[in-house]
Amino acid sequence: MSVMILIVDDDYMSRDVLQAHLENVGYQVMTANSGTRAVQLAEEHQPDLILMDVRMPMMNGYDACVQIKSQPRTAHIPVLLVTALEDEQALGYSQQVGADGLVTKPFNAVDLLEQIDRLIGG
Repeated sequence: MSVMILIVDDDYMSRDVLQAHLENVGYQVMTANSGTRAVQLAEEHQPDLILMDVRMPMMNGYDACVQIKSQPRTAHIPVLLVTALEDEQALGYSQQVGADGLVTKPFNAVDLLEQIDRLIGG
């Protein structure tokens, strides 16, 4: 069985880089460019993990995470928030909204894969 990861980022370059990296190591990837679309795709496709940027217009990653974690059909999906914010509040806030982890940009590819493996039991 293959693992499906949903990448959510309003910046297409960040999405493309992450997608290429994850597909290179064998993951299936789908992408979304907004928190709203992430909530829809999570409901429809039940990915194994969501890798979501925090800073997006309209619905940010924190709000999307709250919605995903509050729905019975999607609450079980691990959410790894990605942020360029280097402030200490980001980690605490990511835990408050129910995220399963936080990765800061620019991320270390090895660290990112370790977090993914930890969350999907790989």
